[in-house]
Amino acid sequence: MAFGKYAVDYEERVNYPRLRKERLDKAKEQLNKSGAGAIITWDEANIRYLTSYYVTTPMRPAEIQCVLLPRNGEPILFGGGTPSEAERRMPWMKGRVRPGFPPFKVISDNEDHIAVLITVDTIGKVLAEHGLEKEPLAIEGTVCGVILERAFKKVGIEVIHGKPILDAARVIKTQDEIELMRITCQNSESAFAAIVDAIRPGVRECDLVGIGIKALYQEGADHTEDLVCCSGYNTNPYGWSFTDKPLRPGDLVYIDVDGNSYQGYKSCVYRTFCVGKATQEQKELYQECYEMLYGAISVIKDGVTNHDVASKWPDSPAYWGYSDWAEVMPYAVGHGLGLTLHDPPGISAYMMAMGIPPTELKEGMVIALETYAGHKGGKHGVRLEEDVLVTKDGFEVLSRWPIKELMECWMPYN
Repeated sequence: MAFGKYAVDYEERVNYPRLRKERLDKAKEQLNKSGAGAIITWDEANIRYLTSYYVTTPMRPAEIQCVLLPRNGEPILFGGGTPSEAERRMPWMKGRVRPGFPPFKVISDNEDHIAVLITVDTIGKVLAEHGLEKEPLAIEGTVCGVILERAFKKVGIEVIHGKPILDAARVIKTQDEIELMRITCQNSESAFAAIVDAIRPGVRECDLVGIGIKALYQEGADHTEDLVCCSGYNTNPYGWSFTDKPLRPGDLVYIDVDGNSYQGYKSCVYRTFCVGKATQEQKELYQECYEMLYGAISVIKDGVTNHDVASKWPDSPAYWGYSDWAEVMPYAVGHGLGLTLHDPPGISAYMMAMGIPPTELKEGMVIALETYAGHKGGKHGVRLEEDVLVTKDGFEVLSRWPIKELMECWMPYN
């Protein structure tokens, strides 16, 4: 991490006015390229990208807050709690926070429902204010897209799919976004440190999840998903949950600090540990997973494709003892990171096998790469993952928790 995480007067760290400006500039650039007159989003990550407004966890599924961005204007936030208070706290949004719409996702079931009609009427008036009522409206981030499309069509407004517009804006990170992602990865290290100190026989998988989450919030996380924590027989075959299983001597335990969010930006970092002294078999399995991971990382740089990266992984599901790629889809994968845990681009041999065209990696992308080693029917599984920044001539690994050797925890004996 280049700087501390908190604002100070003696050096510039994350420059928030620049962060907001550059994110909005990138969104407008992609909106202009799309041919749409405006875009409206109910996605909490895109709401934050366009305005810096934080949608609290319980409000996300209800889709009560949204942002409308006209191509010739500034973003308008609908449903910012108490609008005047939101503007007081976010002066860059002054005059552009309005009351929300009726919760159409919760109460409506067709395009003629009053909640939908109120929403369409309100948005239509804003579009008219900007002279955009005859231009396409891009919609994204709602499960009610079909209903809204029908409703807008009835009033003469064409609707197009908006997700690719903001995906394209967000995929290359600005310097301030990259700094925030470094801080997010640093926070994940605090979680691993607390977890490692707690690993011993009798501690349950769910206990380690709670310990990790507590450490993240103590570091200033604004949200985190449940951590993955699998131990012993739960590590093979690969799974991504946790139970109340207690750790036992000799267990491998893998943990994913996933969805850990600092000012919206996510980390996704797997590490595998041993409860006590590891066997030679466990060490060899760990090395197998490590080499698989770093073989893929080694080719990353601006201009290579996701297929180039995936080609460094096993070319057949038989490597893990299966006959179908769909059965082992998550065993060796990559995914973009940013304001959500799974952004473009996707990376996997499964995508190659399906004939999905390659995507070029670009300087400024941040990608999580994760691999799994475990023999079908075996006792142990190893999972490892790093968060990687694509640079012009190579890469920078943002996640720094030690990875080269299997870490042995709880060592009361030699």
